[in-house]
Order: sequence, then structure tokens, then C-alpha cells
Amino acid sequence: ANGSINLNPDFSPNGREIIYTSYKKGKPDLYRRDLFSTAEARISSHPGINITGAWAPDGSRVALSLSRDGNAEIYLISKDGGRMARLTRNSAIDTSPAWSPDGGKIAFLSDRLGKPQIFVMNADGSNPYRLTTSGAYNVSPAWSPKGDHILYCRQEGGGFQIYSITPDGKDDTRLTSEGSNEQPRWSPDGRFITFSSTRDGSPAIYVMR
Repeated sequence: ANGSINLNPDFSPNGREIIYTSYKKGKPDLYRRDLFSTAEARISSHPGINITGAWAPDGSRVALSLSRDGNAEIYLISKDGGRMARLTRNSAIDTSPAWSPDGGKIAFLSDRLGKPQIFVMNADGSNPYRLTTSGAYNVSPAWSPKGDHILYCRQEGGGFQIYSITPDGKDDTRLTSEGSNEQPRWSPDGRFITFSSTRDGSPAIYVMR
């Protein structure tokens, strides 16, 4: 309730904090907020964007996208904003990091081949590979709690549809077909998926198996 744009909230693994991007200081900076005391700290305020922050499964680190060196790249910072490491290095836009549940890999969005596709790399930035090979515009990776599937959204027609794919690029399966469906997220037990859909006319939140 700060009268500004606030984006991309992500719960800490222990459920006590969130990180989110806010424009309340005039530019997109990353904040960490305690949900019980409401104490808050700005943990990333580099020039340019500080967006799509994602907690590591162990709660000690945050992956995010920064444009401090020009274009958007994926970085790692500690939860207090220190010990920065750059994970991607290219002239493309790299954003939307999503951790594997064991913390060993990160899925992310990149347009390094011309249009947005989902890639996967080791958590230290090594061995990146393209995950999605079908569709010209794929976004919003979300790793399952068991680590066996990754959700993403593929642009089709005038909207998006949700797909599931294994980390080795197999079993690419369409999960939605009505309206435009975006921002899929897993329930903690992996049994359900929440998402935004226009299937009944206006955008609303839905749950599916």
C-alpha cells in the first residue's frame, strides 16, 4: 500500500518473508519484507532494473535479473544483498529465474536466439541449454516441487497456453486450451497448479490438477 507499482512477489522457503520489486523510490528495486514484523530492507538497487527475484531453496540466496551492465542478465545475491555473482553473459535479455527444488539448476527466460525461449543452466551459470524447442514465444518457467517438470506459457493466437515439460526437454504437454492462460504456479505438494485465465471473459485466478 505504498502508492506505487509492486511486482513479482516470492515467498522465502520458510514462509516468513517475501521479496518483491517496487518502484516506490522511483525505479524498480528489489525489497525483502518480513511478513510478521513488517520490517523491510532494499536488497538490490543497482542502476536499471532489479526484477524477477527468486529465493533459492535453502533461503540463503536470491536469483534476479539486473540491467546494471546494459542488458538484463541473471545474477545471484545473498539474501541481504551482498556477495553478487553474474550467471549469464550475452547480448540478449535474460530474466525470470526459477530454481530447481534441490537448488542445483535454474530455469530462465532468454531471447538469445531471437525470441523468448526457456533455458536451463547450473546454479553457477555453467552449461546452459535450451529447454523449449516448439513454439516461437515461450515465457514464465516454474519448476515443480519434485523437480520432474517445468511449467511454462507458450504464445498461441492472441494469448498464451500453459505447457509442462521435463527438464531434459521431453514430454512437452499442453495443459490448457480455453482463453489466455498465464503465470502458472505449483502448489507445495505438486498436485495442483494455479494460473490466471480469461476463459470466462475477464481475467481470474483458477486451480487445476
